[in-house]
Amino acid sequence: MLKLDFNDTKIDIIYEYENELPVVFFKLIFKNSGKIAEKHHRGCASMLARLFNEGSNDEFFKSLEYRAIELYAKASFEHFQISIKCLKEHFEFAVEKLQELLLNVRFEEKILQRLKTLALGELASLNTDYDYQAKRLLNKNVFKDEIFESGLDGTKESIEKITLEELQEFMSENLVLDNVLFVFGGDIKEDEVKSKTEKIGQILARNTPNTNKQFMLNENIIEVSEQKSTEQAYIYFCSPFNMQISDEKMYLAKLALFILGQGGFGSRLMEEVRVKRGLAYSAYAMLDVNLNYSRIFGYLQTKNESAEEAKALVKEIFKTFVQNGVEEKEFQLAKQFLVGSMPLRYESLAKRLDIMLNEYLHGLKLGNLKEEVQKIKNTSLEELNNFIQSHSEITKVSFASIENES
Repeated sequence: MLKLDFNDTKIDIIYEYENELPVVFFKLIFKNSGKIAEKHHRGCASMLARLFNEGSNDEFFKSLEYRAIELYAKASFEHFQISIKCLKEHFEFAVEKLQELLLNVRFEEKILQRLKTLALGELASLNTDYDYQAKRLLNKNVFKDEIFESGLDGTKESIEKITLEELQEFMSENLVLDNVLFVFGGDIKEDEVKSKTEKIGQILARNTPNTNKQFMLNENIIEVSEQKSTEQAYIYFCSPFNMQISDEKMYLAKLALFILGQGGFGSRLMEEVRVKRGLAYSAYAMLDVNLNYSRIFGYLQTKNESAEEAKALVKEIFKTFVQNGVEEKEFQLAKQFLVGSMPLRYESLAKRLDIMLNEYLHGLKLGNLKEEVQKIKNTSLEELNNFIQSHSEITKVSFASIENES
């Protein structure tokens, strides 16, 4: 991690040097500037990213493609990100084009209308994506906040209402120096990292930095379903998990959820739901904890006639898991996998940069993952089971499903 004082602002830079290949990875991230920063119409952040991906003019991406430079923008729930990947020899040119883009976003009505048409077409295609619809149905029912009622692109109504003025306002308020985080990796020296940071930073405006937002799950257990013409049932579920991502016992949560449902074949859910009873084609439960909310989140897909039985079984598995904990064999197998697979998670520069970025954005110190794996290696079965039994709230499972009309 590098730190740079620039224009009365302290800029954080995630950086790792590696010269095995003459390649540079770069990310410009505007923190808390994704969907959570939208003020007026849902889909604004995503639409701005689409506008960025139009380039500054018709020749913009042709000049990048000629040099095999990858440059794209995307908006997530939390952040707005612009990424570059290219050969070292073309990185200077790539940064110049990024500057050009930041200063000349194509706020043109004709382009906006075309992008709206594309977004609306993509949204319409999701009407028959019942997996997506079931997930949306769950989120809009288990969270109290309106922000979860739509996906990143918004709704048909919100997309149609987005204006150029709103997009310009969103950019001027959020894509600013005070929200920025830089990521550099590859064949680039530290002095060049700092000079490129300053070069980009000098064209960014100032504003009050965005802060993180927290969202709460509905206190009531929800069970909701919608009927569609489908040959199988798509079921999403979640339960509250009273734990912050910075909790010192997070390593126990990761170990517990790996055993419960995140470990694929061999996990409790997969073994009980699919292998033993054949009730589902797939069944997973995973830890979904970040700075915005904390929950256990899961999914299963089954025959329509098996939907209710599968839901009841999931409830029973969660209840038994909390009451009885895990057994020695599954405890040891989970530890062996999580510890043994650790080197694979760090095998490439891109993976290492993503891990550091994830740690930083979650307010954790860099190297936190390695420390957690060491704690997993040293923990005991008793410690894990005591932890599991202290989180009975995970038995409050809510469901949302898309099932056949009949």
